[in-house]
Formats: sequence, C-alpha cells, structure tokens
Amino acid sequence: MFQDHTWVPCNVYGGLPPFAIVAGNDSDGDTIYVGRAYHNGDMLPAKIIPSKQQAYVAWGGEEINKHDFEVLTGHHYCWIPESGGRVPPHALRVGQTTDGEPLFVGRGHYHGSLTPGKVHPSHGCLYIPYGGAEHKLDSYEVLVQPETWVSSHGSNIVPGTILAGHDADGDAIYVGRAYHEGDLLPAKVIPNKSCAYVPYGGHEHVKHDFELLAGYGYGWVPDANGHVPHGAVVCGRTNEGEPLYIGRGHYNGSFTPGKIHQSHNCLYIPFGGQEVRLDHYEVLVKA
Repeated sequence: MFQDHTWVPCNVYGGLPPFAIVAGNDSDGDTIYVGRAYHNGDMLPAKIIPSKQQAYVAWGGEEINKHDFEVLTGHHYCWIPESGGRVPPHALRVGQTTDGEPLFVGRGHYHGSLTPGKVHPSHGCLYIPYGGAEHKLDSYEVLVQPETWVSSHGSNIVPGTILAGHDADGDAIYVGRAYHEGDLLPAKVIPNKSCAYVPYGGHEHVKHDFELLAGYGYGWVPDANGHVPHGAVVCGRTNEGEPLYIGRGHYNGSFTPGKIHQSHNCLYIPFGGQEVRLDHYEVLVKA
C-alpha cells in the first residue's frame, strides 16, 4: 500500500508549499487550505487562510488560532458526502484525540463559507472553526485519500475496490496486481473464483495473493497500440524497469483487464489459460 500525500510543516508567516490541498473558502471568498495542528494533546484538522496569515482549529467550543501547523500536499484527492459522524472508505485520518480516537478531515457549508474541520465519529458530527466558535454540522463532505493498493487474497474485497469488468460467465472482475517472475503485473481479480490472474509469457497465471486497487475519481479512456492518455494509472513494471499500465478490453464475451505494455504496442489480458493480445482497449485514468 502507498499514500500519495505529505504533511509539510509551516507557520502563518511563510508561504504555502506546492500542491497544497484546497478545502474551500471563507465567507469573504478567501481560499482555505487543509492543515493540521496540535492543541491540548490532540492532533486536529485545521483551516489555513494564507491571505489572512491565520490558521484555526476547533476545540472545546472555541475557534483557536494556531501559528505553527502542517499543510497537506498531494494530488488526486476528492470529497465524499457523509453525515452523522460517518466516514467513507479511505477517509484521510489526520490525527487523534488524547484518548486515541481517530479524527478525519471534513468540510461543510456555514454562513457563506465552505470550511474544513474535524470529523469526530463518536460525537456523530463535523466540528468546524468559524467566527470565534466551534460549530457542529451533521452533514458534510469527507476528504478521501488518493489511490490505495490493499493486500488481499481469495474472495476478500475491500470497500471502494475498482470494478474493471466481467468474465464471460458474468462474474464481476476487479482491478488488482500481483508479482510474477520479477514483474509487478496488472491482475484480474474475480472474487467468485477466489483468485486473481495475470498475463505473462503467453499464458494466464493464477495468483492467490494479490493487491486490490481502491479509491475514487477513476475513469476509463479509449486508446490503442500501446498508447496511454494523460493520467493513466501505473500499476507496476517489468523486471527491466518498464512501467505497466492498467487497460481492459472485450474478448469472447468478457470485459477483462490486463497490462498495457507500451514497448509491445498492445494490451495483454489473461483469458482461458492464455495471454491474449488486444490492439484496441480502454485505459484506467485518475481524474
């Protein structure tokens, strides 16, 4: 598993680092960024407003100013609607209370603002800092992480796993990857068959241990002849270091994912015991 984000230490007198994550806007239109800061032993989500040289956290009924904090940077985040203290799969955990309860980044609309704060699951809400006070919101959006590869085996599927297509018998196929002969290869994962399959050396190989791709904001874009569009998802690489991308194509009544091998100018899919070459396919991309 990997995470495509970084927390960068900052203070109110310095500029923001590249790729800081926008959370929303203040009621006067000023841009707010995602941050976090310590307060009374808690690591709390923070709203950072560079134009005001201010950062704030919500705690104990108050909006508290913080001069030192961390800024979240990265790519491909998205916000998922939730309510009642719940968070979706792969919600970004920012820190925790002194009692060890995890806290997540949320945001909500309040008095013309779109303000980030802390999702406190045991309190059943989002708290935001605004106008000197800590405000409780029952409905909100939660910041979720970029793509995540989750170790799995057999028929286990985690929430948020990316659906790739279907087998010839109608079984659902999910996006995965697995090692074979030193290559890290895109895999078709079929929970109903309790395994995954990779294409290699002209054959389809069964894998019982693999990783699943989970996350949000994905799409499929048509392409051909080994080409991939901007934003194509790198799944792994050959043992010579060539990157491999995730593609899918129609074959014998299936819609099957496999590896786009650019130097071979095609997509290879595992099907019926063989490694099948397809010149036209769709490519998994991250928006």
